[in-house]
Amino acid sequence: MNARQSTRFFHTSIFALACSLCSFVQAATEVAIPAETMDPALHAMLPEAIRKAGVINLVTDAHYPPCVTFAADNKTMVGYEPDLWNAMAQKLGVKVKATSIAFDGLIPGVQSGRYDVAMECISDSAEREKQVTFVDFSYATNAFYTLKSNTKVTDDALSLCGLHAAVQSGTDFAPTITDIFSPHCVAAGKKPIELSQYPSADAVLMALYSGRVDFVVNDAAAAKDMEKTAPKPIRVITSDLMPKFYLGIVVKRDDTAMANAMLAALKAVHASGNYNRIMEKWDLAPLKLPNPGINLTSTDPIQNPKP
Repeated sequence: MNARQSTRFFHTSIFALACSLCSFVQAATEVAIPAETMDPALHAMLPEAIRKAGVINLVTDAHYPPCVTFAADNKTMVGYEPDLWNAMAQKLGVKVKATSIAFDGLIPGVQSGRYDVAMECISDSAEREKQVTFVDFSYATNAFYTLKSNTKVTDDALSLCGLHAAVQSGTDFAPTITDIFSPHCVAAGKKPIELSQYPSADAVLMALYSGRVDFVVNDAAAAKDMEKTAPKPIRVITSDLMPKFYLGIVVKRDDTAMANAMLAALKAVHASGNYNRIMEKWDLAPLKLPNPGINLTSTDPIQNPKP
């Protein structure tokens, strides 16, 4: 494939991927989400600067359904996280101003104070808790996806040994390979998995389509939705070795008032029934977190299988 053909293939595939995301947006179950009523007590919990401005500056990477993506107008953000942050904002009596940037800038953007919070299916890890505070709102797990035509990758974790995996940089998908599946291969006397990292979800997908990698590590919910709409057929593989973890809202580490206000709003959305409605709308009922909390990876760790 020459350079011109490669470029044409890249742009055609990205266009097809964009169309597939539009299909995803239309596929969400029609579940009505009633408006929340503002709670003055919750509003009073917010930091003074946010109360005065009436706005929470939120940062995300809106290219990650079903968490958050752009609608067909390329302006409106849709997904279960926008539904959730809008319901919480209604309870708090403020608006949300959402900005989309590259994923690896989300946590630094909150740390610097440029943004108040970040949301984009960001997993709570012990390492990240050293940098920021998490208000955890759901469970998540990972999955692999590969081309449907690839028969090398199977449900047997040992089928991955010696193959080439891809992840998006800035995410914490890499430890799934380096800490779990590669050690599993080595313990069985097989070759470890080679790992490459790419700067965007589009670049990861193109690495798979072009044959540079054999499979991709992604969030399981995102992978299942991609399986329905990907421009070139893929299939999703799960494994009993896959870890389960928490997803959370990222808040500046020393901003206790903001973290407590977000947690109180989240609990209020649970109490109203809207949390359940949102998760059911996006077909995510198995990932509901009944008891949201702060930094749950440290305070209520999940016991995951060992390689």
